[in-house]
Amino acid sequence: MNSHFQHSRITLKMLQYFYAVAQEQHFGRAAEKLNITKPPLSAQIKELESILGTELFIRNTRNVELTSVGRILKGECELMFDFYENSINKVIKASRKEKKTINIGLISSFFWAGLGKALKKYRDKNPNYTLNFLELTPERQKQSLIDKSIDLGLARFADTINIAPFQADKVLDDNMCLVVSSEHPLCDRKSIGISELSAEEFVLMHRHDSASTGLIINSFLVEEMNMNVTKEVFEPNTLMAVVATSNMVSIVPSSFRMHQWDDVTFINLKEQIPAHMCAMYASEDLDEVLMELLAFLKAELASYRRY
Repeated sequence: MNSHFQHSRITLKMLQYFYAVAQEQHFGRAAEKLNITKPPLSAQIKELESILGTELFIRNTRNVELTSVGRILKGECELMFDFYENSINKVIKASRKEKKTINIGLISSFFWAGLGKALKKYRDKNPNYTLNFLELTPERQKQSLIDKSIDLGLARFADTINIAPFQADKVLDDNMCLVVSSEHPLCDRKSIGISELSAEEFVLMHRHDSASTGLIINSFLVEEMNMNVTKEVFEPNTLMAVVATSNMVSIVPSSFRMHQWDDVTFINLKEQIPAHMCAMYASEDLDEVLMELLAFLKAELASYRRY
């Protein structure tokens, strides 16, 4: 009974603090990681050691090392935290399923290809379901899939390369095209090859937020052409505004044509650079409802295609 009382004094916070120090092997760095000061961190570790009746760290002036008992506890913490996270995620997922809620992470440019219209039609067909949209960069979508705050991510093809443990499914075929201002010397062209663009200055999406930028640059390198990228922007609306009001050109998904733009012209590329709209998801979360939603989106978006 006394042993049970002692163990009940061990809190999750104590174990989280211990694990942070065990990972960093330094109290200062662990405190910084936990966003606390060193004194409360040290106090929690000392109390944990007191309850367990043993030292968990060998302390010196620079770093700390785990004792043999500390190494065992670190391994057990990893198992406990994994179990805890998986359990919470199951509860969150079950709650959303019970409430018939689907959280979708997406990039805003997908609405230009008819996504909004398709999702409205899905809502009308399934009035008991609630669809929540979160505008997220592809990298934030992947993190949100990990912490289960979204059920589905929608991103371009380039952002779905090497995304294990997630899976990706193509929702709509799309390829890149050239966009120029309506006064640009190339504006009358119907199609153009990459090799013809060596003299152009490009504005592209910021490569930190869009893997498509890296794919575009690499596609030009394959054709032995170095792009002269003079500007990178964070928003597609900004990119289109720069093109419309300057002599810079850009490479964008062909589905951008479906939006109403002033003072720009779209030109087909002779080379194919994929810009497919893709869905990202965790395989264990792909239930009947998500499969039905994906099939619906594929059919609807294909019917809206005008490029």
